[in-house]
Order: sequence, then structure tokens, then C-alpha cells
Amino acid sequence: MKEFLNRHVLFPKKYGAMPYYYLLFLFFAVFAALPIKNLFDWVCFLALIPFAKFYRDSYGEEIPNYDWEITAMIAIAALWVINYQYYYNFIFAGFCIGFSEIKPHIFKNRVVIYLSSVTACAVYTVIKQGFDINLFFGLLFAYSCVFFAHSFAVSQRKRFVLKQDNERLSIIIKQSERDRIAGQLHDNLGQVFSTLAINADLAEKLVDRKPDLAKKQIQQIGENARDNLNLVREIVADLRKQKLVQVLAVESENLENAKFDLTTENQAQAFTWPDNIQNELSFIIREAIANAIRYSHGNLVRITFNEDSNNYFVRIKDNGIGFKNKANTSREHFGISGMQTRTEKLKGSFAISDKNGVEISISIPKE
Repeated sequence: MKEFLNRHVLFPKKYGAMPYYYLLFLFFAVFAALPIKNLFDWVCFLALIPFAKFYRDSYGEEIPNYDWEITAMIAIAALWVINYQYYYNFIFAGFCIGFSEIKPHIFKNRVVIYLSSVTACAVYTVIKQGFDINLFFGLLFAYSCVFFAHSFAVSQRKRFVLKQDNERLSIIIKQSERDRIAGQLHDNLGQVFSTLAINADLAEKLVDRKPDLAKKQIQQIGENARDNLNLVREIVADLRKQKLVQVLAVESENLENAKFDLTTENQAQAFTWPDNIQNELSFIIREAIANAIRYSHGNLVRITFNEDSNNYFVRIKDNGIGFKNKANTSREHFGISGMQTRTEKLKGSFAISDKNGVEISISIPKE
């Protein structure tokens, strides 16, 4: 039963509540049909049932009979024009055609059939009762909806493709980073361990015949191990450094999941700032965005990067409620002390205010 409902009655979950919202407009058609007076009224009224089913199928993944279903929707909409001069059912068919993921020539053919049907109904109405304001608005919506839906669908598909491209680019960047790490480890540690292995083999050969030289080789192994332990620590520390571009990419996704928008200004300029500054700012931005998501009750975070001849500037602002209850606000609660400490580590200045949302202003001197 559940499978039947999901396949034939309920709309796919990925579309959310939007299809049900549009389906409510069929109730206007029901009111237009009342009271039912004759057999033709009953035909038009009951035709809304398959009409709604065809509309539901237009959201399906596989629609083998889609062409005849669209034709049936147009025919039912035409019946309502003939009987009630009601044009708004055409909008459902127009949207179904416009949102279809079909080849351009098929879309063109369907549009021709659709517009021809609407025009034929308009001619019939004008001959029967003349032209009036209701016919004008009915034709306006009927003619425009198919092109509006198509334009919107193309835009949505482009956005989806762009999102996929960005995901692929993110994977490529991660893979490039892995390759860089692998190359760095190979170039630095490979040679180190080769040298240690050679020294160990030499010490093993000398331990019986020339113990003094073997002892020197063992001491050399210890010195090399200690020196290269520091090298490993430097490599790990370098790998742990965060770049602004990486943090903004991750936090943009976190904000999107939390129904926030993220806007930035001059980010390309900030991506060229020194690594140590980018690293500390990355932690500050992550903390500020986390606070905005948890406490601001807003829906926008704006980050502005600037610089002059002496300083780097960063401003992080949300459009939330600010510090709603200042009596219970602590610096530790919002991570303010941690952000200030990281700023002071760079010999910079840190300021925070909560006028029309929380705003963090940071100034860092250039070395």
C-alpha cells in the first residue's frame, strides 16, 4: 500500500510541499463547477480526478505515457473552457510542459500543441460571448505559464549542474591536497629513512670489528632521528594550517544547511594573505559562524575582507538578535575570548558589538 501511494498518489519527497500547494488551486475549479446541473457538468467535474493524477505523474521519475497524459490534461482544460469559460486549468498543463526535462524539439512540439489549444479555446469564447477582462487574465496566465515554468526549470537545472561542478571541484582540490601531502612525505621522509637504514646496516657490520666506529654510527642515527622528528612535526604543523578558501567552502555548506546565506566581499584578495594570518582567521570565522547558527536567529552572515598599506581588516556580521540577554552573556559562552586571543597572537585588535546583529571587527598589522 505504501509503495502504491508513493508511486501513484503522493508526490516525490524531494519536491517538498510545493506540488501540494499548487494542487490546492484545483479547488477553485471545483467551486466554478458548482452547482452541477447536467451530464456535461458531471463529465467536467469527474475529469478533475484523472487531471490531478496526470499532474502528479508529471513529477515522477519515469513517465512512459507522458505525451498522452499531457494531451489529456490539455483536453480536460479545454472542456472546462467550453463549459465554464474557465482557463486556469491550462496553467497545470503549461507548468507540466515547462518543467519537463525533454529535448528542445519535443518541448517545441508540445508548446505548439498547447498554445494552439489555448488559442482555439479563446476563439471559441470570443465567438460565444465576446472579449472581457476575465478572458484577458485567463489567457495571460495560460500563455505565459509555460514559458515562465520553462525558464525557471532551466535556471534550476543550471544551478544544480553548477552545484555538482563545485562538488567535483572540491573533490579534485582534496585529491590534489592528498597528492601534495604524499609527495612531501615521499621527498622528505623517504630520504630520511633510507639514510637511517644505511647507517643501521653499517653499524651492524662494524659492531664486532670496530665498535668505536659502530658507536659513532649509532650516535649519528640518533641525531638524524631527532632532527627528522622535528621535520615531521613541521610537516604536520603545515598540514594542519587552514586556508580561508577551505574554511569558507565548508562553512558555506554548514550555513546553507542551517538556512543561512553567506556573502563575502574581497575574498580573492584575502586568499593571498600570509598563511599564519589565514590560519588564525579561519578559526575565528568558524567560531563566529557557529555562534550565528546557534544563537543569532538570523538568516545571513556577511564577511568583508579589506587591507591598506599597514593593516588587514576583517568584519563578520550577522542579521540576528544580537546578545538578547546581556546579563547571561559570557565571553566563554560565545568563544569571544578565544577569538580575541587568536587576534592578539597576531598583534591585532578585536572589537565586537551587537547593534542590529553581532558584528566582529578585526584589524591585523602587516609585518
